[in-house]
Amino acid sequence: MPNERECRKECGELEHRERESVLQQGVGRGVLVALWLGIAASPLLLLVAATMLLGWLSLGDQGLLHYWQPLLLVGGVTGAVAGGWLAERVRLRHGLLAFYARLMNNPELNR
Repeated sequence: MPNERECRKECGELEHRERESVLQQGVGRGVLVALWLGIAASPLLLLVAATMLLGWLSLGDQGLLHYWQPLLLVGGVTGAVAGGWLAERVRLRHGLLAFYARLMNNPELNR
């Protein structure tokens, strides 16, 4: 039968392991959120840039000065929807870590 001192030692180690696992889970979730946001940001930034460029080409300099806010809003909302859809599709199909691992395992990046 374990004495009281051994029981405290085992309980203390268990609490330390639980705290460590909670910290590790928090860091892991933070990394996954950062990866998800990175995937979602790609279409967002591309569509905002394309919308502003098309607005400048079609409206000219003065028109862009007057209508930059609606153009930015349209491009941002469209890009956010497309980015969220893409990030969720990658998360559900491949998994975020597996997706980035496949991207980083490209032999051309190691040159």
